[in-house]
Amino acid sequence: MTEKIPLYVIGLSKDEPATEVLYSKFGAALEKVQPVLPDIIEAKIDVKSQNPEGSRTHYDVTATIKTSKNQLIYTESDWDILKICDLLIKKLEREMPKHDDKRQRDSIRKREP
Repeated sequence: MTEKIPLYVIGLSKDEPATEVLYSKFGAALEKVQPVLPDIIEAKIDVKSQNPEGSRTHYDVTATIKTSKNQLIYTESDWDILKICDLLIKKLEREMPKHDDKRQRDSIRKREP
């Protein structure tokens, strides 16, 4: 019943293999947090690469998740885009305990005997 959250990857070409990995991994993480954050409107991953002509490319990645109430922004930079993706997913999943209201337990003292 939950609808798919629109995910946009900006800064990487469509034929680059890392683009497909970002879509699949980050999309799965968004589906995982959707029960806790049901008001997500869209997610955007902005990739800025430095020194793309050289043997190594340095990436600065910003993930922005728009909800109906606010924006969640996560940034990471590294040489490996897949490592950055995993770090951003960990940061997103850390939001789950902050917003999960279902985890509240009833007080033992307030129960009827």
